[in-house]
Amino acid sequence: MCIGNRPKVQMLSQNVCILDLRACPDVSPSMLIELMAGENSIISRVFGNTRRLQPHKPVTKAQAAAALTSGRMKEAIQEELNRLEADNQARLSVIAEITEELINRGDIQQQWEEKMKTEQERALEVDNNLQHVLDELANERADREEELAVLLKERAALERKNQELINLRLEVDGMYDRLATENEEVMADQQTLENQLSDMTSKHQAVNEAKSYLEAEKEALTMLRTWVEDEAAHVHERAETLEKALRRWRIPED
Repeated sequence: MCIGNRPKVQMLSQNVCILDLRACPDVSPSMLIELMAGENSIISRVFGNTRRLQPHKPVTKAQAAAALTSGRMKEAIQEELNRLEADNQARLSVIAEITEELINRGDIQQQWEEKMKTEQERALEVDNNLQHVLDELANERADREEELAVLLKERAALERKNQELINLRLEVDGMYDRLATENEEVMADQQTLENQLSDMTSKHQAVNEAKSYLEAEKEALTMLRTWVEDEAAHVHERAETLEKALRRWRIPED
């Protein structure tokens, strides 16, 4: 089949500008005839002035719709649409006849009255249910209002407690400020006392040094007094000795 198609493909390649036609050796005769139709072909209507067949490339929905509404498919689709339209008209005629027959027999009026009665009963039931729901909502609303009143009282109590806490916090802050001031004063007094203690310590050290010096002086004076007393005793003894010596010396003269 491929060998028989080669002359046709070569001839078609000379008449139409399809670049990839040689890459499609299995082109069907109907495709060749379609390509020979030129601008009136379905391919031209669907793909326009194309230069490539690209048989493996998928088509879009618009291209598929254009292909289906062209050529023999257009006639087949039109025939199918005509058949469906005829069936629809026949069905509408049958429905009209059945409706007319039901109206003449009174079945539709009876069904309508039964349906209206059913709807009225349903509406009455709905009204009763609605009234019941409204009563429940009213009771629920009263309960919610009572709960709201209780919540408002609790909220007022909480606000009072909150205000008391705020006042207490302000008082505590004031006490804290006073304590901070007193702490600063105590620290200042403590610093003053430390300075005074340092001065007292310095003075005490000076007094101790003076006391030590005085004790040393006292001890020196005591030692000096002892030495003076000893010297005085020695002088007194010498004086007595000299006096005795003088007495002895004076006796021979008498």
